[in-house]
Amino acid sequence: MLNYIKSELYRAAHSKELRGAFIGLLAIILFLNLTLFLMKDVEHFRYGSSSFSYSMLVSVPMMYCYVAADVAAMLYESDRRNGTMGNSIAYGISRMQLLAGKCVVCFVASLVMLAVALPLYIGCAELLLHATGPTTIQDMLLEVPAMSLIATGSLILAVVLLDFFENSFFSVLAWLTVMLFLPKILLFAGIVLPFGGDVLMDVAMWMPANFIPAGTNVNMSECSTIWDTGTGMARCLISGTAGILVFSAAGVLLLRKKDI
Repeated sequence: MLNYIKSELYRAAHSKELRGAFIGLLAIILFLNLTLFLMKDVEHFRYGSSSFSYSMLVSVPMMYCYVAADVAAMLYESDRRNGTMGNSIAYGISRMQLLAGKCVVCFVASLVMLAVALPLYIGCAELLLHATGPTTIQDMLLEVPAMSLIATGSLILAVVLLDFFENSFFSVLAWLTVMLFLPKILLFAGIVLPFGGDVLMDVAMWMPANFIPAGTNVNMSECSTIWDTGTGMARCLISGTAGILVFSAAGVLLLRKKDI
């Protein structure tokens, strides 16, 4: 399995899709901050501050989940079509080992991207923009541990679904259903149902798509995030841990079902 992980890390490092997406991500960061820099001294332009730059990411914490899932899709969307999985199984690697190896590779690739993109983002904001406004470096840095386990869970879910479905379209649709649509449906049901609504509401409010927006308010005059408090940070970490365990278990069950 270690040899498989090493070979996949090499493949990830030389993936044109992943490299292009990474360069695109860095280019977007530079473009956004350079645009704010060029406009910061324009009269009545209020957005040339590090606070506004940080708020673009702090206000959308689920972006970490989208990027993590996208990394998995770029690396393994064509895995079945190209016969890579079949070749690996032929060499004696089990489906469970393949699943674990893919998750490790995607996690490392995502971590490397974050390790480069985040300092670039902060450096551009601090060097180019006015250091004013409610959203600070601390808000942005605390977002990383708050979302780390949740994003890891979404990454595992993406890998599982890409392995299970023959069609990448259904994988994306299933991922969106689990991460976004189902939480909103449960929240709505908890609000409108006269019986059992409280239970559904409690379940729904442990899902990141619901409790993160409910506890986060980021704008030009205020920055209040779910991870500002110990209770909110704990909810993020507990929810992320639960997601990792549930999606890992689901992966084992689904792959065993395909083997039968």
